[in-house]
Amino acid sequence: MDMGERTLDLVFLWHMHQPDYRDCTSGEFRRPWVYLHALKDYTDMAAHLERHPKMRAVVNFVPVLLEQIDDYVEQFHTGAFRDPLLRWLLREDLSTLDLAERRQIVADCFPVNHARMVAPFPAFDHLHAMYQAASVHGDGALAYFSADYFSDLLTWFHLAWSGETERRTRPLLSELMGKARGFTSDDRARLAALIGDVVSGLLPRYRALAERG
Repeated sequence: MDMGERTLDLVFLWHMHQPDYRDCTSGEFRRPWVYLHALKDYTDMAAHLERHPKMRAVVNFVPVLLEQIDDYVEQFHTGAFRDPLLRWLLREDLSTLDLAERRQIVADCFPVNHARMVAPFPAFDHLHAMYQAASVHGDGALAYFSADYFSDLLTWFHLAWSGETERRTRPLLSELMGKARGFTSDDRARLAALIGDVVSGLLPRYRALAERG
């Protein structure tokens, strides 16, 4: 077929979607994927488009995803968190964690994709190795781990979920990654504030990109 006189239009379409993770009665978030993807993938995509003004793409956010991003913005604004991972990240004294909370934290913070989300970070991988070695003893291992262990685990989980572009521009992320262990409640509070800043600024960034064309 002679294609010489034909022109083809290529459209890059990025479809951002998440189901509604909120409990319909309590409003509690059952899974953290909305704010984690906002911290990592959605913000990286915005940064790529900002860095290359001549690049054109169509980015589609489904309504229920926008609603949940706005929900998180409100949570960071008010400090009334309906996501347990964020509440744990901000809990000053992690020695008060009960067994069910400890069980849920390790379930949430050790993702299935170990090779991409844990192994690249030696300190995070060490926390996983410690858990793997102790898990043969069941719940007794969870009771054995200290508050410092859970502080480091919650911090590294969120550091691993930070976008590459954020790591290059946010000194706090490189500071905490360099520290590697022994994270304090103040470290976790500063990290939570950074997450809130990223999530709150996400939709305005895409609006500005849309207005730019």
